[in-house]
Order: sequence, then structure tokens, then C-alpha cells
Amino acid sequence: MPFHSGPFRCQCGQIHADQYDGPTNDLLPYIDTAGVSALNESEAGACRRIFRPFDQRLQRDAWLQSEDDDPQLLITIPFTSPVKIQSLTVIGGADGSAPRELRAYINQEALDFDDADRMMAVQTWQLQEGDAEGRIEYPTQFSRFQNVSRLHLLVVDNYGADETTIYYIGLKGIGTDHQRKAVQASREIAAGRRRRGRAGAAGRSLVGSDLLGLFLTRPLVLNLGLY
Repeated sequence: MPFHSGPFRCQCGQIHADQYDGPTNDLLPYIDTAGVSALNESEAGACRRIFRPFDQRLQRDAWLQSEDDDPQLLITIPFTSPVKIQSLTVIGGADGSAPRELRAYINQEALDFDDADRMMAVQTWQLQEGDAEGRIEYPTQFSRFQNVSRLHLLVVDNYGADETTIYYIGLKGIGTDHQRKAVQASREIAAGRRRRGRAGAAGRSLVGSDLLGLFLTRPLVLNLGLY
């Protein structure tokens, strides 16, 4: 029988509705995936592909890898609305390429490796090697991860390989769905205004052409009336 490991998704793979706030504690719907970025990744944009549904975490068709001979990575994860982060899961590569030390920073407009070295991390984890199925959830110091609009994860080192490999990162917590819908509604309103603006401009152009036509033909009629 699987062991139910508390308020997050348990080892049975299910989410238990009486133990968390909201319809789901998977924060994937709140991640602005197109805006995810990583410093020192070997392939530009690969970092976006490691954020996937929980039931796809075992797939090995996409991964994030650091540059040659440098195991460090700095991943920036923006959210579509502020979230509260309760835990994270990381599935790393084999043969020493899994992340070992992971540090988190929050709500920085821009963060590079030098900035991270100068700043104190909000939290640091020592990740275990060999968690190929993502069964281990690393809890956050929850009071420090409130109202998070941008999360930065620094992979400091790995278990001895020249490069670091990550197949999956999962974040659990509480999202504010009404705020996410408000952002979407705001974008739809802005798009509607742009469409109306273009239609209005086309209408004004047509009216201007009609007036010009009247202006050109009216003097001819007046002149004919003089004879």
C-alpha cells in the first residue's frame, strides 16, 4: 500500500482534496512557460521543456543540460500570478549529473551568477541522487515563499559529472486562480481594444475617402449651375 506523504501529492500519484487548498496543488498552470529562462544551458530554450505535467515526469525525450565542464545552472521561473510554493521535485540525470545543491531566490527582476553569489538564498536544499521517479518532495520554508511572482533556482553543483542534467522540475503549492483569470481577462480586453482600434481606423479612412469624393464632385456641380 502506498504511503501518503502529507499535504502534497503523495507517493500513490494522487492528490488528496482534503489536504490542500484549491482544486490542485500542482503549480504548472501558473508557470509562464514561454518566459522560463536559464543561464549556462547548453541548448537555448531547453529549460522550458522540463516543466511538464506530473504524469509526464518520467519521459526522457527532453532535458536541460549545462554547458561543457560547468555544472552550474541558474533557472528563472516567472508566474502568471503570485503563488505560494510548498514543495519542489527534481529529477536529475544519471552518472553523477543530477543536481546536488539547489538554492532558491524569489522576486528578482534580473539575477545572474554574480548576483546569486552576493545574495543570501531564501532556502538551500541538498538533493538526493538517484530519485529517477521524482518520489522525493523537498518542502519549502512555507512562510518565506508567499506571494512569489518569480522564482530563481541555482544549481550550485552536481554529483561529480562535467555537466548537470535535469529532466523534470515540479512545483507544488497554492495558486490564485482569480488573479490568473484577471490577467487573462486583461489581455483579452487589450486585444479587443486593438481590434476595435484597427476597425475604427479603417472606418475613419473610408469616411475620409467619401468626403474627399464629395469635395471633388461638388465644385463641378456648382460650376455647372453657373451656366
